[in-house]
Amino acid sequence: MNTNQLKRFAQEARTKLLRQVGAKMDFVLSHDTAGLRGRADTLQKLQEEIRRHGKEAVIDKVAYTWFNRLVALRFMDVNGYQPIGMSVVTPATPSHVSPQILTEAHSGNIPGELKVNREQLFDILDGRQPSNNPDNDVYRMLLVAACNNLSYLFPFLFERIEDYTELLLPDDLTSPFSIVTDIVNGMADEDCREVEIIGWLYQFYISEKKDEVFASKSAVKKEDIPAATQLFTPRWIVEYMVQNTVGKLWLQNRPSSHIREHMPYYIESESGSTTDYLKLESIEDLKLLDQACGSGHILVYGFELLHKIYEEEGYSPAEIPQLIIEKNLYGLEIDERAAQLAGFALMMKARGYHRRFFRREVKPNIKCFSDLTLGADEVKAIFKELHIPLSETLEEDLDLCRQATNLGSLIQPQTPLETLEEINNLLTGKLETSNLFSQSTIQELQRAISHLISLQKKYHCTVANPPYMGGGKMNAELSKFVKSKYPISKADLFSCFIERSLSFIPQNGLNGLVTMESWMFLSSFEALRKKIIENTCIQSLTHFGWHIMRIAFGTVTFILEKRRPDDKFRGTYSYMEIDNINRETERPIHFPVKDNGRFKIANQKDFEKIPGSPIGYWVSEKMLKIYDSTSFSSDYILREGLKTGDNDRFIKLWSEISYNKINYKWFPHTKGGNIRRWYGNHEYVLNYENNGEILKKYSGSSITGENEYFKAYIAYGRIGSGKFSSRYTPKGFIPNMAGLSIVSKTACDESLYTILAITNSKLFQTVLNFQNPTLNNTPGLIASMPLLRFQKENLPDIKINISISRQDWDAHETSWDFQTNELIALSQEGVGCIKASINDEPVMNYSSLELLYQEYKTKWTTMFHQLHANEEELNRQFIDIYGLQDELTPDVPLEEITILQEETTIENGELVFHADEVFAQFVSYAVGCMFGRYSLDKEGLILANQGETLQDYLEKVGRGEEELTFVPDRDNIIPVLDDEWFRDDIVERFYTFLKASFGEENFRKNLDFVEESLGMDIRKYFTRNFYKDHIRRYKKRPIYWMFSSPKGYFNVLVYLHRYTPDTINRILNSYLKEFIEKLKMYRTQQEHIEVEGSVTEQNKARKEIDRINVMLEDCMHYETEILYPLATERIALDLDDGVLVNYNKLGSAVAKVAGLNDKKTKEKVRGFDWIDTSQIRD
Repeated sequence: MNTNQLKRFAQEARTKLLRQVGAKMDFVLSHDTAGLRGRADTLQKLQEEIRRHGKEAVIDKVAYTWFNRLVALRFMDVNGYQPIGMSVVTPATPSHVSPQILTEAHSGNIPGELKVNREQLFDILDGRQPSNNPDNDVYRMLLVAACNNLSYLFPFLFERIEDYTELLLPDDLTSPFSIVTDIVNGMADEDCREVEIIGWLYQFYISEKKDEVFASKSAVKKEDIPAATQLFTPRWIVEYMVQNTVGKLWLQNRPSSHIREHMPYYIESESGSTTDYLKLESIEDLKLLDQACGSGHILVYGFELLHKIYEEEGYSPAEIPQLIIEKNLYGLEIDERAAQLAGFALMMKARGYHRRFFRREVKPNIKCFSDLTLGADEVKAIFKELHIPLSETLEEDLDLCRQATNLGSLIQPQTPLETLEEINNLLTGKLETSNLFSQSTIQELQRAISHLISLQKKYHCTVANPPYMGGGKMNAELSKFVKSKYPISKADLFSCFIERSLSFIPQNGLNGLVTMESWMFLSSFEALRKKIIENTCIQSLTHFGWHIMRIAFGTVTFILEKRRPDDKFRGTYSYMEIDNINRETERPIHFPVKDNGRFKIANQKDFEKIPGSPIGYWVSEKMLKIYDSTSFSSDYILREGLKTGDNDRFIKLWSEISYNKINYKWFPHTKGGNIRRWYGNHEYVLNYENNGEILKKYSGSSITGENEYFKAYIAYGRIGSGKFSSRYTPKGFIPNMAGLSIVSKTACDESLYTILAITNSKLFQTVLNFQNPTLNNTPGLIASMPLLRFQKENLPDIKINISISRQDWDAHETSWDFQTNELIALSQEGVGCIKASINDEPVMNYSSLELLYQEYKTKWTTMFHQLHANEEELNRQFIDIYGLQDELTPDVPLEEITILQEETTIENGELVFHADEVFAQFVSYAVGCMFGRYSLDKEGLILANQGETLQDYLEKVGRGEEELTFVPDRDNIIPVLDDEWFRDDIVERFYTFLKASFGEENFRKNLDFVEESLGMDIRKYFTRNFYKDHIRRYKKRPIYWMFSSPKGYFNVLVYLHRYTPDTINRILNSYLKEFIEKLKMYRTQQEHIEVEGSVTEQNKARKEIDRINVMLEDCMHYETEILYPLATERIALDLDDGVLVNYNKLGSAVAKVAGLNDKKTKEKVRGFDWIDTSQIRD
């Protein structure tokens, strides 16, 4: 089945139908025609519906109603199921264009079953009745008649069309661009051979609505729950669930049955046969419920398997379909459109087995919930007048029915089933005899009672793919309900459905579900896990990696039997990845997968040996013994850091603010960050001035673990990516809620080194995966981890690992302990020198960047492999201590060594350096020296405080200007242009820096090597790549700002920390205006050549004049419309506001950066309540 084509078709059909139905609605509501005057009652009903539900909701309902009907008609056409014996939407043959029913009408052949005005129809076709489009008008009549004719078969889908649904049927039905043509083309004949197409089309039709709902940050409205939670289940998973519930129950009752031969995904119980099972007298007794049936995919396969059982039992083929639909299959659903398709799919499946099936009056047991609109007083009055007792419990049950489309099958009636059935019978009798109330009122009440009956009944088997929705997305009514009724499973809708499904089945009943994996591991589902482990037998469980269910997270399918497990019970557990699925058949290559180390026959009671009782089914006996150790919490304090409630206000990158305010107003702050072991991720600072005075008063903040602030600790990220990593954090930091901390109770660094070694070991990662293979590493989870034993003297020196990682971290200018560029440092150590001599006497040393780069690679390769060897030795020690040599290896993939992450990659098992990144860092350092942030004469930060000048630089370096190796730019403005328009532009400044660093004699060779490493000449790098690289390096919070004209012909760099209110004025008058004058002079020269030069020179001059005119237009616009207005305002910046705010104060004067000053981000900044937003400029 071409699902990509189906998705495209369904989405386009929805868009077209919404547009055409909406246009038709606008027409009928705004025009007064003779035809519309004759439909006054219908118009009134339409207007009432719009008042009750809103125009958009009515359009949506009519659109999906016609989509469902046309899809159903097309499916019946292709399979030859039309009762009238001809196709309604499909042409008779590929060579025909019009639907067969219209072609036949032209020949005078109209099926006798159709109730249509034949005289009028033929008058239109023969031209006796005027029509702008005879075929279209006739086909409309035939289509409506065909739908009405099907209402006796499918009343749930083809209600008689005498309402606004017909009125809003799109006008164009017969052109090549009509929705009918789209239906025929979109549903290929071969795809229509499988009834599963119905389910796929339902999912795809609402997929865009689903994306819209998910994109919204607000809670999901009840009418949007179907779109938000709909997920079509792969066929083979449906088979697994039905085979291991319906199939298993039947085999328990009929052990000699051959149905096992038709169940490829059936898993035999490892605990052997038992007499403790649910007894069935006949296959007619078995009831299968899908409590969130959607479009009926599970019930359709249930039909197939049950049909084979009925055949084996000797039933007549003619009676089997009716028996299955009426006695075995039940579905509950909150979405009308899905329920319609589920009923239709079952009827089509039955018709496929018995060609005369439509002659029988059969109605599927698909219950579509609808909200009870009768108020409490109305209900009491009805019960009183009808002399029916109304208990408090029934009142409460009926009150929940007022939210039936919100709560669905999660409603658990408290009224006994016998009472509900008795009331239903009484209402049926009163419906026929009473004239006290309108039939519609009693019918509505009876409908609610029938819902409660369905919800109160017991079913032998339940199978479902329940809706997934976290508590944060639930609307208020739904959230309140699940917190009250499902306290142990309230974290997500799917977990509520797990709990609810167990109440639908009797003792020894079977439950098959496919859900998210989170219930297996997360602490928020611990109570639910314990209930499942203690009260059900997990017969089998198959755990899925990403994308098995076509979604980007882990899922799981499992079978629960409702009985308490004894000590001997064992279940079957397995795991599969997407690579275990055959992409063509979309089925497992082998099932269950047994060769990946995760197949296990396990006693579920062993899960309780692990803290939190995670479903760690793959844990070995030796691994379980690890839990005999004490937990982390015995020796360490695990804390969740503080929450600011407004990170944009209280947290900055340290490079954004004045360095002299660190440890005064701004304090080092760990936030999690990238996967990195041993040391690093020290990037942020927190406004904690006066012991957090302002932060503590902020309503959204949460200050926790304050006693542990500023102590040394081990930091790790709350949200991982499958790999846990921890880092030593020295004294002076405050942890964030996303950057959690482990503090030693002994306040001893040696104790921290111990926990650092443990948490960065392979064994710790393995044990962590048992307890929680998801991405959320909460303090409670880590606190419960076993404290691994080890012999300290046998472990590698952890301080060496910290030192190597720290050297790597501090080698980058984004570290506040950065001293100098690595290549500069090596040259100052005397490495890479080429000695020249006269008469064998050395006269000068010239540094070669090429040799320095080789030395750089040698140095860091050695450190990389030393760290790698240390990590493997660490793993070896832990593996030996616990005797896990058969289960784990000490090997650490080179890709998992977390230093040199920017400069290298692993290719074919080798460490490969990337010269372009190494020299991009070198150039960035050079620019820092140009601005005085760094110096060739003194290591570390020089100018890093707001408003500092060249005089401050001289004082910090301790030299006079004439003594400097390299002099920073005096006015803090460096042109970045496509040619040598200024004597001190960035390229010339770089040349000067290169000469000052390594000598003039070797300048050309070094420049060539820099350009070769960057992959382009240095001017091209500065004009095209440098700013992009800087934005990336500083995480979209640049410290060097590019002032840029709209088309980018004029660019200058400015260092944020040296910016003053006069900077823009100086850019305008000393650089932009001068550049404009130079452009004009150059244009004059070209104009002279255009007159006096050769033909070739003249042509070249004309092109150059055109180019200069474009440049001038760009620069003059920048001058008059952008820079000049800003210069007159003398805009001041406050570094404490951070780059995000300050950059947007300069409007379009600075270069556009996505995520910094684009439209969306600018609107976000305008929403800050802690700044003067009038200063934010477009």
